[in-house]
Amino acid sequence: MRQQFPRFGLVGFLIGAGFFVLLPSLPAQDGKGAAAKSCNEFLVPKMEVKGKPIGQEDCKLIETDFTFQGRKFRRMDMGITGTIDGYLAKEGRYNYYFGSNPEFTYAQGGNKNRLFYGIGRYDMEKGSAVIFMYPLEASAWNGKMFVTAHGAGVSFKEGNLKRWDKNLDPGSPLGDISKYEKLMLEKGYAVAKTRRSTPMQGGDTVVTLEDGTVLDDRNLTEQPRLILGFAKVGWNVLERRQGRRPSRTYWYGHSGGARPGRIVNFQPGLNVGPDGKHIIDGLIIDDAGSGLWLPIVMKNGKDVLFTDQEELPWFVKENPEMAKLDARLYSGAKHKDWFVPEIELAHLLYVNETPDSPPPWGSTNFLTSKRLNAKALREKGLWVKHRTYELAGISHSGGEYLPEGRNKDVVIWDLSRVMDGLVDLLDNWVEKGAAPPPTKSDWAELGDADKDGVIENGPLMIPDVACPTGVFHILPVSAGPAGQGTTGFAPFTGEGLEPVDSRGAVKTGEDNWFYNYVDMNRNGYRDFRENMTQSWRRLGLIKPSETFGRDKYAACIQKTVDKLLSEKFILPRTAQFYLDQAKSMAFPSN
Repeated sequence: MRQQFPRFGLVGFLIGAGFFVLLPSLPAQDGKGAAAKSCNEFLVPKMEVKGKPIGQEDCKLIETDFTFQGRKFRRMDMGITGTIDGYLAKEGRYNYYFGSNPEFTYAQGGNKNRLFYGIGRYDMEKGSAVIFMYPLEASAWNGKMFVTAHGAGVSFKEGNLKRWDKNLDPGSPLGDISKYEKLMLEKGYAVAKTRRSTPMQGGDTVVTLEDGTVLDDRNLTEQPRLILGFAKVGWNVLERRQGRRPSRTYWYGHSGGARPGRIVNFQPGLNVGPDGKHIIDGLIIDDAGSGLWLPIVMKNGKDVLFTDQEELPWFVKENPEMAKLDARLYSGAKHKDWFVPEIELAHLLYVNETPDSPPPWGSTNFLTSKRLNAKALREKGLWVKHRTYELAGISHSGGEYLPEGRNKDVVIWDLSRVMDGLVDLLDNWVEKGAAPPPTKSDWAELGDADKDGVIENGPLMIPDVACPTGVFHILPVSAGPAGQGTTGFAPFTGEGLEPVDSRGAVKTGEDNWFYNYVDMNRNGYRDFRENMTQSWRRLGLIKPSETFGRDKYAACIQKTVDKLLSEKFILPRTAQFYLDQAKSMAFPSN
């Protein structure tokens, strides 16, 4: 079931294996292998905390010009070294996380050990960086910016976080840029792609605690202030290079980059700039890591977050200098007012459990936590600024760095087709007050809006799922027991047994593994695969007396894309791709 986008002559690009085909790049501004130069002019001024200066210290830069879709862009690989303060526990769950939001991380993870304040050092030589891109022609810039935050599991020591000047391949200036970030560039945004140390265990950040302890292996997974600081570096670039700061700045974060995105809205006073305005104007939270963190802070047995009882967080009380940034925001009512529009995605096939020991109101299940987050925000009166969209048929990866197609029984579910619409939905929500469609979930608590027992706002389904030629499933065997986040696909061939997947794989012998089967026909046990006619009759997509055929498939695709278009989850180019595909795609059976 390989899928390709059509050629669009109007805009001169091809959406396909890499989402876009790039035009040849121009020579690098500084030349291949040119020496780095200072970019300290773009750094953000330090702030004083407990009598010590905290913040960005040194910046190095390599600039590269490239052409993308017929327009000229500049890429600035910027390594940044500096310090940031925060808290950690020396032992227990999340003890390697040196973060700025301990009232969420440690309380919800179940770590009740003593917390220590300290100062951490991030280093460009160990991968701390911003890859900043913007249109060279002022008329091609829409005046806005996205800052993007990657997930957990990235480490310089482990080799998947490169030194700041090693990210760029001069022959392919967009080779390390995701499909989503390319979308943002195509729409005219400047993009600040951030890089930081985020392994679950260990890390590349040296932290010095107040008691004199020096720890050289902590990480910055839970440091939204670091990413906000990197976003401000992008502001300064645009102000100097394009003559103005962006009118809007949006945050996109996936997994471990989505969790600190939530904190931007949850932590009082965090999302305010030196001018008293928002730093981040809207967020896309993409499959938040472990489904966390939840918008709950307990004090004396009561949840005080977004309530009239909300007080200064304990760490601010201990550091009154922080409160001076904007003390006006540290009241419950005003904090709620400062919540910015937020679109959250929950991938329904990312079924996993965390070894946390959460409080009774929490959960160890990833999907459950995402649902509890939406429910809590609704109960706090914040659904007016929040949407959760559950995505059927996809695991953790959206194929943002992968070519389309299949690798054995792994399928690349191209989420960029939906992200294309979501970016516009967020921008229209912020700029025009045009609220996007309501939260979509197959949990009745969220999806049954009128509480009549019918889920009218079920999960979001792309045509591949709504008009299936097979079943998307969890963790295909070819991904192996450790292949978390991959999506499998089993076609309706009408031949052989239903396949197995690798969820909860258990080794039963020297070379034997026990796997869960993929219940393609939902009858509760493993048996034969259906063909297309049998499956579509069971799903109610055709009548019991009808036979599957291209006309039935095309009609289903038309109905699905019409609905997605009406809700603006996809753009016309994506709808046309599916309609064209329906005319010629090969089916696994009749």
